[in-house]
Amino acid sequence: MNGYLKLTLFELNRFWKIYAALIGVTLISQAGGFVYHLRNYMNSVHRQMAVRGFRNYSEYREAFRGGDSFHSFVSFAEPWFSGPVVLCAAAMMVYVLFIWYRDWLGKNTFIYRLLMLPTERLNLFWAKLTAIMAFVLGLIAFQIVLLPVHLWLFRQIIPPELGISENIFDFVRNHRLLQILIPSTFPEFLVSYGIGLTSVTVAFACVLIERSFRLKGVFGAILYAAACGTALLAPNFSDRLYPLEAFWLRLGIGVVLLAVSIALSWLLLKRKITV
Repeated sequence: MNGYLKLTLFELNRFWKIYAALIGVTLISQAGGFVYHLRNYMNSVHRQMAVRGFRNYSEYREAFRGGDSFHSFVSFAEPWFSGPVVLCAAAMMVYVLFIWYRDWLGKNTFIYRLLMLPTERLNLFWAKLTAIMAFVLGLIAFQIVLLPVHLWLFRQIIPPELGISENIFDFVRNHRLLQILIPSTFPEFLVSYGIGLTSVTVAFACVLIERSFRLKGVFGAILYAAACGTALLAPNFSDRLYPLEAFWLRLGIGVVLLAVSIALSWLLLKRKITV
């Protein structure tokens, strides 16, 4: 356990600067872009009020389309909002592979030093997996924290006569990207993040297959990834399953693939990758 914790902290420390940069980009892009859009909207409202001689916001609202919701304002500023989320997701997908290959880069490959540590080799696998999941969940938690901040900015800049307020839960349910990142029910959470966890372990297994068998391992990794992807997506192509049956089948397939990928990674680390 001590070796696992030390390796996990080591992996977290290796990525924290890039991770902090991703959080900074998300904060600046979402909050800054949202405020910029809201300010432009209010400037447009004031110009229209001056041209048409409206005395207050209520007259403007009656003359035009009425109030806009928080969700509609976010939709107008969508590139500023969803762009950093997509960037963070892409960065984490790349890091799933880079977290292993980085240790093999350079003349003095660092992976050999890690494998020679007086601890179970599988702890290296667990440490990298824990770091990836911690980073992903941390980004999701940060996004959840930002949502009330965005709603507060909306209420501060847009007068009540022009803005239709809504709660965070309704906004998440209406936003397609956030529906995936923040499931509304526990079963959906299990499926969404269970598939994510399984996908990470499959990717880890593919890296170790390639590192163990080199050129042959490339084809082996591709075949293994294709087989796992087909198995995970199989329930989606069946119209004979009820939703609950499809859920349990998908969950069962995910558990099997998770166990197989961990076992395969353990075997490769223990018997195939040597120092």
